[in-house]
Amino acid sequence: MKYQLVLQFPVTENFDFDALIELETKLTFELGSEHEVDGHDFGSGEINIFIHTNSPNDAFEKVIVLLSDKFASTLKAAYRKAGADRFIWLHPAASKEVFHVA
Repeated sequence: MKYQLVLQFPVTENFDFDALIELETKLTFELGSEHEVDGHDFGSGEINIFIHTNSPNDAFEKVIVLLSDKFASTLKAAYRKAGADRFIWLHPAASKEVFHVA
């Protein structure tokens, strides 16, 4: 797959880790073989879910409808070409921040 899509959520004091694992499982089944969920990681106050895909925009469109309001309200999402360093923002689309994975 050509791209890595990263879904990023801030970890707060009351973060629901079980709900995140449920989301990851749901994404695995709903995205199917077209987009491969490659797990998650925790670090520096954030949690990331990684998805390998040939079409990051299509994958993101499918992801966004599966998110609960709780996750959708804090979501940051970006993708990069496999092996590249620079991410391209998907959500929020107008962000001027540099997207990074801790």
